[in-house]
Amino acid sequence: MKTFETDVYVMNVFSDGYLEFKVKKDSLLEPEDLWLSRKQSLEYAPDKKFAVLMEAQDFFQIGTETRRVAASEEYSDGMVAVALCSNNLSLKILGSLYIKINRPPIPTKFFDDREKGKEWLKAFIK
Repeated sequence: MKTFETDVYVMNVFSDGYLEFKVKKDSLLEPEDLWLSRKQSLEYAPDKKFAVLMEAQDFFQIGTETRRVAASEEYSDGMVAVALCSNNLSLKILGSLYIKINRPPIPTKFFDDREKGKEWLKAFIK
């Protein structure tokens, strides 16, 4: 496992194709953060496509452009599925809207229980 940390996120990349991406409290998640995390994960395990568990430590900000990038074919190319996780009602609403409006090109589902999200992702790890 390799851990990457910035002011905005902590990311744990596992060699089996599982990845945990945690957005830090009160952060502003920008497109540059997404591209950097993609670069870091692909450099660590270049032959893998990742099943991603994305969660927030608490509320954070995400703009329209960041949501657009996250749902793009180019960004999603290195992933097989994404489980969005939070027990915060506001984040649950935002996550559900992201899935319905931005329509990510890979399986994406919202969970209020982290372990259920991890279990769902197991089916995508090869």
